[in-house]
Amino acid sequence: MTPLFRLLIRAGWAPLLVLVFHQAIMRTPYRQQLDFVMHYSGGVAIAFFSWHALDCFASWFGTLTAFARYLFTFTLACTVGLFWEFAELYSDVVYGSHIQHSIRETMRDLIADASGALTTLALVFLVRCLARGQPPASQV
Repeated sequence: MTPLFRLLIRAGWAPLLVLVFHQAIMRTPYRQQLDFVMHYSGGVAIAFFSWHALDCFASWFGTLTAFARYLFTFTLACTVGLFWEFAELYSDVVYGSHIQHSIRETMRDLIADASGALTTLALVFLVRCLARGQPPASQV
């Protein structure tokens, strides 16, 4: 099985599910109320996907230390969130869509993306600690 196919099976469903959720919410009057949840879930899904991507493609760039893997996963998730905001701005400028309402909302979206990524990494850390039978304090 190729690394890309393995990645799509393991973790490709998460971003796809969030995109479907996002499209469903955009068609309702609750878009504003659920904006934070949509960005938060995007951060969760992309961090989950990135974590598995680093595992699936380790043969290309080598095995990362635990710290580097957490750092790269967080960085990749935040980068995807940033480019999502760029896409929203592009849509507003080129198509007149009015997705972004203010700098405050954009910053809140980026915070939601980063919070979702941190949540995923915290859960991954706890699951890995529990799988090893060690308390979380001894992993630091």
